[in-house]
Amino acid sequence: MRFGLFLTNGLFDGIDDSAALQLSLDSAQLAESLGYEHLWVAEHHFMDASVCSSALTLAAFLLGWTERIRVGTAVVLAPLVHPITLAEQVAILDQVSGGRLDLGLGRGGYSLDYDVFAVPTERWTEGVEPSVAAVVDALSNATVSCENSLFPYESVSVRPRPQTQPHPPVYVATGTAEAVEVAARLRLPLQFYFYADTESRVQTIQQYRGFAQKHGWDGDVDHLHVIPCLVEDDEASARERMSAGMISWLNSGNHPRLNDPELDLETRALQLADFAPQVIDQSPIGPPDVVIEWLEAFHRATGARNIALHMEPLGDSDGTLRSIRRFASDVAPHLRISGRRDRPIEDTTHRF
Repeated sequence: MRFGLFLTNGLFDGIDDSAALQLSLDSAQLAESLGYEHLWVAEHHFMDASVCSSALTLAAFLLGWTERIRVGTAVVLAPLVHPITLAEQVAILDQVSGGRLDLGLGRGGYSLDYDVFAVPTERWTEGVEPSVAAVVDALSNATVSCENSLFPYESVSVRPRPQTQPHPPVYVATGTAEAVEVAARLRLPLQFYFYADTESRVQTIQQYRGFAQKHGWDGDVDHLHVIPCLVEDDEASARERMSAGMISWLNSGNHPRLNDPELDLETRALQLADFAPQVIDQSPIGPPDVVIEWLEAFHRATGARNIALHMEPLGDSDGTLRSIRRFASDVAPHLRISGRRDRPIEDTTHRF
């Protein structure tokens, strides 16, 4: 299995904008030194839940801040950006990082984002599929055109060409059947966010494989699974603090959403108070043996080989870094999991 960190840059008591971003830098350096294989940067606008308003910008810095570890976006809100602009930026980072960038694309869900940036909500309604297809096309082909009504352009050449061929790794964050089929048709893995339970992940993976077989292949790819995780000996206390932190974190991003515009924010806040503990209850949190057992069972159910650990809801920078260390020393070396790697690893000296 490949393990990484999901970095959200959220604000908590005692953690302001500067401290939130510093935690990402400290986590990145520590993760690389301990043998984690990837970092994933979240993107949100106008909220304390994440002060990283450009996943690609922070990913670019982390690529320069590190030497070996892969860095991905989870996600770039693709409908807010023209796909050619995005392809150009990705190609630059792919070149200068030696091919260490992973591009995760999604559409988000907050109406405020689309209102402020004057992006028509039709781009959200159409889903992430047009953006994904256009970005992949622009990265894969020297000259491209697009007839899609959302992003029309004719015969342009994207420069620089990416180093990674046919294109840098692209992941699709989606919950719709239409986008799952596009991802399967293009042979792109999915991103599963922290709130998805095991059963729903299994169902989506089966759906993906069905679409893949329809398009002539077996659908065996390494989807990314973001999972809340904390390694701490007092399980009850760890779950309680992670639940409280997640409630605070989610409420700080409680804006009107495009998928339920009629739901008032006070009602949603009450829902989040129930939702966060449910997420924490279904997650690997506690002493090493609890985390090991959970991950082994999760692998048996889903076949997951690519996991990003979400430790920041604890709301404590020192505790988060301590858990990052303990996962590397007390959990990863003891996992009894077998499975192939899609990308061969040449130097395993510091890898899990």
